[in-house]
Amino acid sequence: MSTNVVKVGTTACGDERQVVRRPKPTAKVAFFGIFGIQNLGNECTLQAIVHNARERLSDGQFCAISFDPSDTLRRHNLAAFPMSYQNFTRVRPGRLAKVFRILFRRIPGELMDWAKAVKGLRGTDLVVMTGTGMLTDYSTTAFGFPYHVFRWALASRLAGCKVRFVGVGVGPIYQRLSRKFIRWALRLADYGSFRDEFSRNRIARVFDSSRDYVFPDLAFSMPKSIFPARRDRGRQKQQIGLGVMDHRDIHLLTTNEQEAAYSAYLDKMCEFVEWLVKHDYQVRILQGDAKHDVAPRAELKSRLEQRGIRYEEAGIFDGGSSSVEELLDQLAQVDMVVSPRFHNLLLAWISTDNS
Repeated sequence: MSTNVVKVGTTACGDERQVVRRPKPTAKVAFFGIFGIQNLGNECTLQAIVHNARERLSDGQFCAISFDPSDTLRRHNLAAFPMSYQNFTRVRPGRLAKVFRILFRRIPGELMDWAKAVKGLRGTDLVVMTGTGMLTDYSTTAFGFPYHVFRWALASRLAGCKVRFVGVGVGPIYQRLSRKFIRWALRLADYGSFRDEFSRNRIARVFDSSRDYVFPDLAFSMPKSIFPARRDRGRQKQQIGLGVMDHRDIHLLTTNEQEAAYSAYLDKMCEFVEWLVKHDYQVRILQGDAKHDVAPRAELKSRLEQRGIRYEEAGIFDGGSSSVEELLDQLAQVDMVVSPRFHNLLLAWISTDNS
């Protein structure tokens, strides 16, 4: 980068007086979020904020903090730190083995994670806690998302970075320790915004959010060029996009109750598909999570076949999707979306608005 010389006036002797303006250092920004777990809603929020950052800071240096850095690099051409350097295999040891595992693996591993997080963020100007429903312990514990958010917020401050929560969503928060981790993390930030009023009102039970902002979800700022044109509506049958997901709330139900509730959910979905087919609708199964929606899709198909409904004969399409672009292409083909996944609905709405 060249150094600028700027004329600012003349001296009494008529000589030009100049100042040397040092080049502005390149901004370094890291994006934190629940990335790299195959959730396409989370990936579209990262895609949106990286697009905007690259447009506004053309010479900026960007990276991410991800559960799977290789996935983030492949999807977004974005280098990433691992959320954690630990890779524990799930085992069921006895009590003594568990104690040794905590003392000699987990605690040293956590210390290493903290040290590497601070070291890796040295020289970074800003860490953006990016969108996603990260403020929750739904389907996890206090040492899941809440702990990761707190650890990286504190590591950022220890490394000399600013911390900003941008367009985040808030889910159920069950455990007292989860609330503490989230509260501590939010207190470390110098800016906060939420993706809807519901999220800001829900977090108010944990943290004073009255001075924070509410803006539309980051997905609304995705480039229009990524949305495919709406498909021809010349077909005789309307097509319904139907999302399914693994509904298990580990905090409210025992394992047996979870399985019973999940089975009842799938039965209801089967009844709904039967009704759609009976009333001459086409159905397209949508996948908002390339990892966790695979099993529910397969189970739904199996149960429908037991009821005598074959996908090919009934006009049911189930191609799956592993990227935001593939999901958008499927959404462009449907007339209506019914889905439990937030971004399935949101992207369908945005796609319609952009058509």
